[in-house]
Amino acid sequence: MVLEDAQRRVGAFLAPLTVDTFLGEALSGGFRLVRHEGGASRAGLLGADPQGLLADAVRLAPDLTYHSANASGPPPSLKDVADAADFRARIATFHARNYSVRFPDLRPLSPDVDALARALEMLIHQPVTVSAFWSRGGMRAPVHYDDHDLIVVQLQGTKRWYVANRPSQLFNTWKGVSGNPPDLGPHDVVDLAPGDLMYLPRGTFHTVDSDTESVHLAIGFTPLTLRDAIIAALDHLSDMNRPLRATVAGQLEGLSAEPLVPAVVGAVGQLLNAAGAPGFLQAALERRSSRAIGDFDALPRPSQPPALGLDTLLRHAGHAFSHLGANAETIDFAYPGGHLYIHRGAQEAVVFIAHTESFRVRDLPGDIGDEVRVALAARFVEVGFLELAGSPQPSVADLFGSVARA
Repeated sequence: MVLEDAQRRVGAFLAPLTVDTFLGEALSGGFRLVRHEGGASRAGLLGADPQGLLADAVRLAPDLTYHSANASGPPPSLKDVADAADFRARIATFHARNYSVRFPDLRPLSPDVDALARALEMLIHQPVTVSAFWSRGGMRAPVHYDDHDLIVVQLQGTKRWYVANRPSQLFNTWKGVSGNPPDLGPHDVVDLAPGDLMYLPRGTFHTVDSDTESVHLAIGFTPLTLRDAIIAALDHLSDMNRPLRATVAGQLEGLSAEPLVPAVVGAVGQLLNAAGAPGFLQAALERRSSRAIGDFDALPRPSQPPALGLDTLLRHAGHAFSHLGANAETIDFAYPGGHLYIHRGAQEAVVFIAHTESFRVRDLPGDIGDEVRVALAARFVEVGFLELAGSPQPSVADLFGSVARA
């Protein structure tokens, strides 16, 4: 997938909201509601029968979660689900007792959902999760908030949301001291119909009522924060500054931290000076993106890489995307699951590979020689970034093999 494809796919999903507006003012502007318009196809992301798709997802049984503010009995057990009929019966019991059931890790179930999530990952350089919530009429959810941002899409039925209209506190994700049960406070009432979309920043208090049977999709992610940008700047500076990587002496519990004050204050001063230097922060964020993409789940790799020739036709694998960085000698080609470090002499060919979805090995540009062209292409095939253009695209379940076999 190349950047233009990712932008096009996410743009079609968000319409009439544009990608630039979403990644700019929407992500920093709080709650956003986007009503369904005739051209949008969001309601079909799980196909024509989302309930049937969810009811057949027996392998998800151990990981289902649920919630209710008006449960009429204890939740049924999710252990030892025998088959699809048993799974459907337990879902029906959840619903009969007023529980909304959450189905996690939906990407392996739907190529459309998976492609959308991958496109969003390519734009924000952060992992994206997708879950679905299936409710029956009469269910009420407790007041709560999520520790990641959410894009909610109504797929089937209607739901009434109560969304706090005070600004989110954007809590850090680590656990704090438990407080009183959350109070929704002043709020807006939002009725969602199929195809309607909401954006909820992390930490937004909300609750939900279902008057009818309903399925909605929840796409979760955490965008870049100012804290992340500062950490990226510190990481980049520490790569170039050995004293920042030095072990701190006196780490025994109970010892005073006062001796550290001069060193910490000095390091903060260095960071302040470095962050203001032209190009420093850009380089820091580029390195952060490279690490983030390399830490994504790995692309499927061929068990036996094929032999390549100059006329071999290759293409980007279905989930492949990349981020390019470099120093004076080496290109850092980051892809989901790792990095290729390649001499700058092959830069023209590497950039071509990153930006060209299908090509023959002989098309690789640059003054590198045919043997190098073949060897370079082979490296990208070995790590799963490229594949033979005549080979079948792997299914979504194959791409998430470890999940599918759980």
